[in-house]
Amino acid sequence: MKKIKLILEEIDKHLNTLEYEKEKIESLNLDKKDLLDYETIILLDAFIFRFIKLQSAVGEKLFPLFFEILTGKSYTEVSFIDILNTLEKYRFLENAESWNKIRKLRNEFVHIYPWETDLKIEAVKKALVEVETIKNIILKIKEFLNARNI
Repeated sequence: MKKIKLILEEIDKHLNTLEYEKEKIESLNLDKKDLLDYETIILLDAFIFRFIKLQSAVGEKLFPLFFEILTGKSYTEVSFIDILNTLEKYRFLENAESWNKIRKLRNEFVHIYPWETDLKIEAVKKALVEVETIKNIILKIKEFLNARNI
């Protein structure tokens, strides 16, 4: 399963970078005045970009391939909600809706305009929490794969 290993390497790069950025953001109060500082804007933009990349890599690449490993079925034969429900069934996800919430947050970032500072701050605060959720999902999947020498 060389392909899943490559995807996990990509995910690890996103996650490691995100954790670095997360630590820096958490040291701020993160309010409107922070968005006047150019360095903070760059930090938040980098965090948002990396969050989007991580969410996409996990949802669009890892979940489908992992579904195939779990079930022996092709992910092309089922809908994405079926993949999420399967991951929930095997307790890799708390529930399918929790992943949809993360996906909606990713979409929020894409549609926030620069002048919508309150929305941006709230979305970043939500994402800071969801990074841990995503990390826990990845760890469970890695433990499963390692236990089976995949």
